[in-house]
Amino acid sequence: MLFGRRKPGFAKEVDKNIDAVEDTFSDANDPAMHHDDDNPKFEKAEIIAAADAVMNGETAPATAADGKVDIFDYMDSLPEVNDPYPASEDPMVVPDSEIERKPGEVVAEFIRERSANGMLTARKPLEAEDEEMPAMLEEMFSLESCADVKTVKGTKDDYFYSDEHMANNYAMIAMLVEEKDIARTMAHMTRFNAKTYPAPTPLYYFMKTPYSYTMPQIQAALHKIRTSEDTQDIKSYTTHNNVEYLYPEGIMSFKYARALAEDAETDEAGN
Repeated sequence: MLFGRRKPGFAKEVDKNIDAVEDTFSDANDPAMHHDDDNPKFEKAEIIAAADAVMNGETAPATAADGKVDIFDYMDSLPEVNDPYPASEDPMVVPDSEIERKPGEVVAEFIRERSANGMLTARKPLEAEDEEMPAMLEEMFSLESCADVKTVKGTKDDYFYSDEHMANNYAMIAMLVEEKDIARTMAHMTRFNAKTYPAPTPLYYFMKTPYSYTMPQIQAALHKIRTSEDTQDIKSYTTHNNVEYLYPEGIMSFKYARALAEDAETDEAGN
């Protein structure tokens, strides 16, 4: 309702105000102030005038047969009408939770959540969850709204991530760690560091996060690197303080790798 239900005692207070000013608003010569049973138009006009007075914070004028009108009684007599658009709601705005998303978008959101927590999403386990997953993944990669979802390919599986939450380089490292091929990981990162910075890679680098390999694991991987045809380009150099570094022969010369490694250890000792 427009004003709501009246509070107990409120009508009595209005009646007192009306009594106090009745003489001011009464005029025996004014036909508009007389109640006429044959002409209900005057009564309706009086009620509207009373409502305007209350709305404006004024004392309602005396009307009706007994000289008084309770505007709240009149309002209470009106039928209830529900407002289809309450003031607190905007009918033109649809919450995101109520927007129906495509299956591909649902999968993309799952991948984003995992990426935000530093995790890749492997294809094989994902497809094992639902027989319709291949079609959903195909749809995902066709949608512009899912353009942030990328793929990094490993030897064991393909892995998905969102580049809005995970850097491409981190995704590559996470893939290597996920596949648990330590020798391949060490060779790959040795080549990557030589190309990117450039810098040789100390063995203790692989003992840090996100690798967290133990020295026995690293030594076993080194043996595999030295005996595998795919990693014959990976060479090592030991500095004056007995720290072993790896470098890729085709990307970085021995002299350059030795100079950079010695400088790094000298700076480390100075700090």
